[in-house]
Amino acid sequence: MESWEVKLGKTIVFRCDRGEDLLKTIESVAYERKIANGVVLSAIGTLESCRIHRVTSKGLPPEEECVTIEGPLEVNSVDGIIANGKLHAHISVSNGKGTYGGHLEPESHVLYLAEIVLVEVVGVSFSRELDKKTKLRLLKATSSKYA
Repeated sequence: MESWEVKLGKTIVFRCDRGEDLLKTIESVAYERKIANGVVLSAIGTLESCRIHRVTSKGLPPEEECVTIEGPLEVNSVDGIIANGKLHAHISVSNGKGTYGGHLEPESHVLYLAEIVLVEVVGVSFSRELDKKTKLRLLKATSSKYA
């Protein structure tokens, strides 16, 4: 386990409109607003369909599958970390049949709207580095010049 103390910088609130790709739009706003390291604080809305990947085994490396859940879907939450400009986000969506969750993938398109809050993290630079033991790309942080 590793932990890092960070400071919060600017907060960006924005809306995604019908047809936009949720993941790509969040990454685009982070890029345009120069948020290389940050967190998705809140995200709600509706999706036409949601593409996720999820683990299907307990071993290392994990086995995974990609699935698409067709909408209409309510977005219950999106949580994630932006590390060096790349968003790693998980999503929870629901419809009349159940609730589904996993790693948010491209091709998850907004149905009516989505409202998102991004917060910049300052004082550290995040990256994902391959861990030799688990073979997973784990979150790492180094002090930045803005600390």
